[in-house]
Amino acid sequence: MRIFAVCMCLFSFGLSAETLAQTEKVQLNVKNVTLETIFNEIQRQTDLAFLFNHELVADLGTLSLKVKDRSVEEVLNDIFQGTNLTWSLNGNMIVVKERQLQQQSQPEEIRVSGTVKDEAGNPLPGVAVVLKGTTLGTATDSEGKYTLALPEGNHTLVFSMLGMKVREELIGTRTEINVVMQEDATEMDEVVVTGIFKKSKESFTGSVSMITEKELKSFRGRNLISTLSNIDPTFNVLENNLYGSDPNHLPELQIRGTSSLPTVEDLQNETKVDLNTPLIIMDGFEISLTRMLDLNDEDVASVTLLKDGSATAIYGSRGANGVVVIETKRPEPGKLRFSYRGSLNIEVPDLTDYDVLNAAEKLQLEYNAGLYEDEWAHFEMELRERYAKIQEEVARGVDTYWLSKPLRTGVGHRHNLRLEGGGEEGFRYAASVQYNDVVGVMKGSDRKTFNGSVDLMYERGKLSFRNNLEISLGESNESPYGSFNEYVRLNPYWTGYDENGHVLKEMEEKTYFWDEAPANPLYNASLDLVNRSTNTTITNNFDVEWRPLKELTVRSRVGLSKMFSDRDDFKPADHTEFKDYSDDEIFRKGRYVYSSGKGFNYDWDVTVSYAKTFKERHELYVGLNYNIAQEKSNSYTFTVEGFPQDNLKYLSMALQYEKNGKPTGTESVERRIGITGNVNYIYDNRYFADIAYRIDGASQFGSSKRFAPFYSFGIGWNIHEEKFMENVEWLDRLKLRASYALTGSVNFEPYQALATYKYYVDDRYRYWFGSYMLSLANEDLEWQKTDKWNIGLEIAVLNNRLKLTVDAYNNLTNNLLSEMYLPLANGFPSYTANIGKVKNSGLEMSMSAYAIRNTDKNVFWTISASMVHEKNEIVKISEALKAANEELEASGGSNPQYMYREGEALRTIYVVPSLGIDPSNGKELFVNREGNITYTWDARDKVACGSEDPKYRGNINSMLSWRNWGLNLSFAYRLGGYQYNST
Repeated sequence: MRIFAVCMCLFSFGLSAETLAQTEKVQLNVKNVTLETIFNEIQRQTDLAFLFNHELVADLGTLSLKVKDRSVEEVLNDIFQGTNLTWSLNGNMIVVKERQLQQQSQPEEIRVSGTVKDEAGNPLPGVAVVLKGTTLGTATDSEGKYTLALPEGNHTLVFSMLGMKVREELIGTRTEINVVMQEDATEMDEVVVTGIFKKSKESFTGSVSMITEKELKSFRGRNLISTLSNIDPTFNVLENNLYGSDPNHLPELQIRGTSSLPTVEDLQNETKVDLNTPLIIMDGFEISLTRMLDLNDEDVASVTLLKDGSATAIYGSRGANGVVVIETKRPEPGKLRFSYRGSLNIEVPDLTDYDVLNAAEKLQLEYNAGLYEDEWAHFEMELRERYAKIQEEVARGVDTYWLSKPLRTGVGHRHNLRLEGGGEEGFRYAASVQYNDVVGVMKGSDRKTFNGSVDLMYERGKLSFRNNLEISLGESNESPYGSFNEYVRLNPYWTGYDENGHVLKEMEEKTYFWDEAPANPLYNASLDLVNRSTNTTITNNFDVEWRPLKELTVRSRVGLSKMFSDRDDFKPADHTEFKDYSDDEIFRKGRYVYSSGKGFNYDWDVTVSYAKTFKERHELYVGLNYNIAQEKSNSYTFTVEGFPQDNLKYLSMALQYEKNGKPTGTESVERRIGITGNVNYIYDNRYFADIAYRIDGASQFGSSKRFAPFYSFGIGWNIHEEKFMENVEWLDRLKLRASYALTGSVNFEPYQALATYKYYVDDRYRYWFGSYMLSLANEDLEWQKTDKWNIGLEIAVLNNRLKLTVDAYNNLTNNLLSEMYLPLANGFPSYTANIGKVKNSGLEMSMSAYAIRNTDKNVFWTISASMVHEKNEIVKISEALKAANEELEASGGSNPQYMYREGEALRTIYVVPSLGIDPSNGKELFVNREGNITYTWDARDKVACGSEDPKYRGNINSMLSWRNWGLNLSFAYRLGGYQYNST
């Protein structure tokens, strides 16, 4: 009975396969395309696959075809009518071959076998293995293996598969030939992944950059952020000379400029909140910049940068700064297999820009400038004595190159292990672990990350499930040598060590010349300091997808994240920070700062999408998404002091809390909800339009302004599909698109619209607790909104050998959140309101070309270049921000300050103009605000000298591959822009 049941199942399966080509209906509307493209479209619409010889198919050239609701059998019979090709069905595999099959007239002499894999080491099933110039061939099985009997002779095997580059292998005397196939990037660019909807690139009106797994591997940096900046200049990592290559510093990112301003408090404290960081989405869920920094990039399948309003409007209030969409690898079917990848990362400090004086030159410069002269004889005598002592030090050979003292060549390493397997249908699995040790160029600085993930999938019929559990552990250590800026300012005639080689605590005694003795940063580095941070993130994402109809897809996703973080900062009593404490404060020496935080986020959404073609010419896509999310976090900090022994570096060993201090903490809850609708229409594959509308709600804003609409509209024209372009054979793509959108931003404090209070902690009300108001409520505080315009052009010629993309954009941000002055009678100096405007505009260009594309010898050389020109301008700011600028001007300080003035760029540098040194007396000449020349430096004379943003920036990349070898080079350039040299 059991045998009979099995036979019935096998018979039913075979009967279904034989009738599949007769029952499957397709719709095609293509012009001047290759047969491979038609096969690819049929495969996309049905459950059928194709096996064919690329050379045989290529001989047919290009063709045009319009069919509606016809069977695959009818379509293929029409295509091959009158040609030397025919087809047959084997299971769900359509095999294309010559009509006159060659018969083997010679006995089989040799048998060749092997395995075909992709670049990641995964077996490839369904690869066509054909004897070149014949129809004799086979296909690889589910394990990527093949066996082929061949006649004796000098032959070549051709390996081909849709989505992969053709590979040829000369047989010679070999009986085992194993092949690694490469992805064909042209096959991977058909779909734009937005994180919510998946759209056809052919009809997409937005401006995007799609980065494949191959590109990520070819130009890999020490993390995903640096990798993306190596590939695309629109992903702008702002340079920061204060932090340099510090592996623990979160970089400041921008896509198409700046759309937000800091608060008055940020401006006064010279701190910058990262209000302009783009939204980061991974597998449909938002992640933090820290998470992206520590991400296991070996698990990343692709990254899409959404730049203009048409692309980002589906994210509504979160899309003003652009969107980074990360898609991770899905488990691939096949037998259980392992892959390992290891790499070294070398960080080398570059000091070529520092042309500093040696000890003798520096001392002579100081003498010529009159540094050792004074109008008072007593003070001048003291200065002369100091000069004589330094001369003695220089004479005995003291000449310290301080820049090299805290630096090293950092050698880090990264290891990744991945296993995966499972069936074509049913259960699939994947697991990966990664250890990444990034070693900074500052001695003692490093960042260690451990990532582990388990990815499970189950697919049966019209249902599929996926669950991804990921754990990330990180530890970072700051350099005990302090800031590199300290060493730049040290004099070369100082030495950090005494005659016995012991580290000096101070390099000179306290004199008239020095208000306080200069400390030696090398001394602090010799102490047992602790400056360590740890973080743990546990994330679980689950999604289910149901396809009740071929045109209809329903998907629901839920993501949960739990975060923990700790920071320990210990300075022992002997640290130079406490050197000026009096004898009465001896028990306050030594400080320990401990911070701890945790957070919990959840994100749930459901998406319904419908795609259908009507009457052959009309294609419609409709998508609807509903999303709800919450982010909750809290943290606390303890600062204690008084450590009698340096080796007792534990929080509990402190004698007391910080003087006049107490534990502090913060708590925040942010909630949001959104509904998004998207409609995409295509007519005759020539004209297309894209409309998106979203309603967002967020808890950060006033009670009367909690909800706001955001929308986009885009149109496009595939000019190459027009009849008048049919005879232009060298043109493959000519696409024109334009879009407008209204997006927003919610990267602000959670309680800025509410009235906040603080309790009195003294006894002024005797037995009752009192409180006072910290800030006024603003129930009308509304969303910051950005109007975005974009126009783009895409060109591909010479069989896609040369591609060019150009985008021009203009963004205007209104309702900027800023501080507003209030009359003193209110009891508050200011409160947050919607005041301010910022404008960003620019031009983006990218070009790629095949310098060599030899499929016969498997040699490819691709050269790509990109250029970005951006300009931003502050159109309007609040009176409170203007007043803060004036306070900064009067505060003094020689370093440039970030100030914000109408008509200037956001990253403008403000300095006092210098004309150099007056040769007659060695004094520096300055220009005051009135344009007069003076010897007096005055902070109130600071003027805008230029922006830190370069006028042009871009990348030039080269990818050369031959068989299994590759050489990839990436160069970045920046033209224009200013930087302040603090030396």
